[in-house]
Amino acid sequence: MGGLVEKPGGWFTWEPKPTSADLAAHYNNKYFGPGRGGGQYEHAYTDEEIEHKYLAPAEAEAVWRGLPGRVLEVGFGEGFFLEWFHQRGWQVHGVDFTDDGLNAFFPKLRDRVQIGDAFGLLDEVISRGETFDLVACNNVIEHVVDPLGLLQRLRRIVAPGGLLRLVAPNDGSWLQTEIVNRGLAKPEFWVAAPDHLNYFNAVTFPKVMEANGWSVSDLLADFPVDLFQLNAEAAYIGGAPAKGRAGHFARVAFEWTMWKRQGVEAVLAFRRGCAQSGVGRNLIAYARPA
Repeated sequence: MGGLVEKPGGWFTWEPKPTSADLAAHYNNKYFGPGRGGGQYEHAYTDEEIEHKYLAPAEAEAVWRGLPGRVLEVGFGEGFFLEWFHQRGWQVHGVDFTDDGLNAFFPKLRDRVQIGDAFGLLDEVISRGETFDLVACNNVIEHVVDPLGLLQRLRRIVAPGGLLRLVAPNDGSWLQTEIVNRGLAKPEFWVAAPDHLNYFNAVTFPKVMEANGWSVSDLLADFPVDLFQLNAEAAYIGGAPAKGRAGHFARVAFEWTMWKRQGVEAVLAFRRGCAQSGVGRNLIAYARPA
């Protein structure tokens, strides 16, 4: 048994924490256990989904607005972020606990990444004195036992004048609270322990970053899929799985079309508005060492 514990700054963490060994066993069983084939990377994507995966690095490049340099992605997954920057002349590097996704999509980048415990690998980077112009840590901080330790490690590997892109789910938002108040979901429906151990929203996310040595220069949030829960015909919580999938495709279509027809600056404006309004499924913070 466990539950949420509020931390200074208003964010929440799950207590008691699982051990590192327990987490490793959980993820291995969930994604790579018997009968799971290729695990989380076994299903096929539509062409539009593939194109949409390049929106995150396109956004990061637009915020960066500088010459190519060195980029590190902590939790590179399938490698789309690294591939985008590789194609644009950056020196790309990555760390993750598995390279299954990379091998499925961009095996040519295998020699640019390291596999293992992220904290241990980051400690090795720090001990070598390596720094990077752009560091991306997309949907990792919610999973780790020590989120503040992660923020402190990331701060030591961002080069002077460098930039961090940190992404986390927007959980415990006012919109999610309203969904519960209307009886459209159970309280704390957004809790997903032990997969997610740490929970932030648009108010608390920049606060915890700034309390740990970061100056947030830009706060964005992507498409607010929680809006679908207000529509009984589209509600995905407690509904048929197909509704959640349909909501996903609607999000992809909206953001992809905006990017291709209006340009990345329009996406940035939309995502800034979502963050300012406190909605959006994922928070995206751009920050520099304070």
